[in-house]
Amino acid sequence: MSTKHTGPAWHACGNCSMRSFCLAGGLEGGQLEKFESSRGNVRILQNGQHLFRTGEKFTALYVVRSGMVKTMVMAADGEEQITGFYLPGEVLGMDGVGNDSHNATAASLETSSVCVLPFQKLAALGRELPALQQRLWRQTGREIANRQELLLAIGHRDADARIAGFLLSLSVRFKRIGYSATSFLLPMPRHDIGNYLGVTLETVSRVLTRFDKAGLISKDRRNISLTDVAGLSEVCYGGNAGMQGAGMPNRRTAQAALVRSRSARAVTAAAA
Repeated sequence: MSTKHTGPAWHACGNCSMRSFCLAGGLEGGQLEKFESSRGNVRILQNGQHLFRTGEKFTALYVVRSGMVKTMVMAADGEEQITGFYLPGEVLGMDGVGNDSHNATAASLETSSVCVLPFQKLAALGRELPALQQRLWRQTGREIANRQELLLAIGHRDADARIAGFLLSLSVRFKRIGYSATSFLLPMPRHDIGNYLGVTLETVSRVLTRFDKAGLISKDRRNISLTDVAGLSEVCYGGNAGMQGAGMPNRRTAQAALVRSRSARAVTAAAA
């Protein structure tokens, strides 16, 4: 693996715009110095370059500093299954904590920089700095929640709801790191989105186009603007579940009706 290392001035935590969003957030003075002394180098990954592979010995956690990294596992049929996308400030590599080896493979989706956090040093420092340990547990909780959300989406939601939920999730995560919550670039190709959500590339393209015509989003290649967040939430989560079973349409029917009606209005307006 060909990996570059940056100089100390560039990769110092104090000079990082993502510091307040990663594990170092809230650490100042001597605490920040201790964190930096326990931290490894910043690694630069080119598009498609691997950070770690399935079966490799687990030695560190990683914080994305810039760019985006995806994780994937090998499914029973031999196909790769994407299990996560990681934005700046987010921690990956936790799959290796349990058995000292990685259960997944991580690769960059674009030129990215990643901070290496040797796990033994991080764990020891966490016992000394409760604020650091608390942020690590919070990151762990988010990782578990993201996995549960993915399982729920694949098992119980149709394609429209999965893709709407994916866009809403990115919106929340971009906002958390200080980026726009309603206008962002999708670094991952659409076939990766489809792989992650359990739908085909064609379905992703078709649904995004339908959302665009319905006025829920505006898209220009990989640039996405969420123009109706409430509408996307309705597509994702549906109406009051308690109203179903009393002659009310179910969530999937309601979602389809919402998108169809908005698409129809958009076509009518364009023809007027």
